[in-house]
Amino acid sequence: MGVNSWATPAAWTFFYLVQVLTADRSLFLDLGLNAAPDVAKINISQDEYTKMMTLYLDTRQQHSNDYSIPKLVTFYPVKRDWWPRLKFPIRPQEVEVESAQLRILAPATGNHTSFRIQVTQILGARRRRVLEEKLIHLSPTLPKWCEFEVTSAVQSWLNGERNLGIELVCLECRNNYLTPLQAAVSALVYPEHRRSKRATSPYQSLRRTDCRKLRKGTRRVCCRHDMEVTFSKLRFIEMGSIVQPKSYDAGFCQGQCPPNFNYATNHSRIQSLLHQMEWKTGKRNRRAVPKACCAPSKLEPLEILRVNPSDTTKLIVEKWDNMQVVECACS
Repeated sequence: MGVNSWATPAAWTFFYLVQVLTADRSLFLDLGLNAAPDVAKINISQDEYTKMMTLYLDTRQQHSNDYSIPKLVTFYPVKRDWWPRLKFPIRPQEVEVESAQLRILAPATGNHTSFRIQVTQILGARRRRVLEEKLIHLSPTLPKWCEFEVTSAVQSWLNGERNLGIELVCLECRNNYLTPLQAAVSALVYPEHRRSKRATSPYQSLRRTDCRKLRKGTRRVCCRHDMEVTFSKLRFIEMGSIVQPKSYDAGFCQGQCPPNFNYATNHSRIQSLLHQMEWKTGKRNRRAVPKACCAPSKLEPLEILRVNPSDTTKLIVEKWDNMQVVECACS
């Protein structure tokens, strides 16, 4: 008896993990992520990045009613300030930054290929602000492109904060610095006049069933809630090849479905009618007709820019279907 009492929870835990992993694998296959590239071998040049990011933004513009698509702006370092500081000619402007990446071409390294790099914003003679710290994998024989998150630094410079540049601190190097062969900052920005009009999410459009648009006191009925998805937080290696978007508002449906409220189809109207009749007559049993449930009634695709799984030096633009809930209804 004691053995069985321990074995049953373990068996159910194993069964649950198998189900979850199977579901994840099915999702990856549907999204074409069954052949995820080796993250250590990704080497996207600045020219390839600029070309494909521009194509990705143009594709979003063509397939979206959202006028607030950002623009790609690239800054190159001032040569006289090349080392040990990277300084970019970013001056105050009335723009809003969605994201900004420092992209560097690191030299071949010989035997040692893994380095922990800390990117810092220079604030003064002895003051630094850490922007990102991560482990990068370089090539022993060829130069390799790497990127780091510098959104907060670029936004601060555009807002008028003093621009003293960036340092790349190598925590495991003898000279404490990583010397790049090339460098650039690639930023996605919105003009200031679009900031007040821009949706809170880059993929958010006018949605008829947004919970925020309902009258006070009606939030418990079926409506669309925001649900921000950040790909990096999903912690699946298959998601490591996604370049853009970093996150998006997937949305979900939740709420009650009272009589005669926002039915998705005539079928759901009939189902709701039968459900009400059973309640009124008291004829409830195991096979009773369930009430209508709040569910997505309209979904939209999501444009994705990711590393080509068959060539880690190239990027591809894809459209993933049914990724964003736009409207909800009782079904």
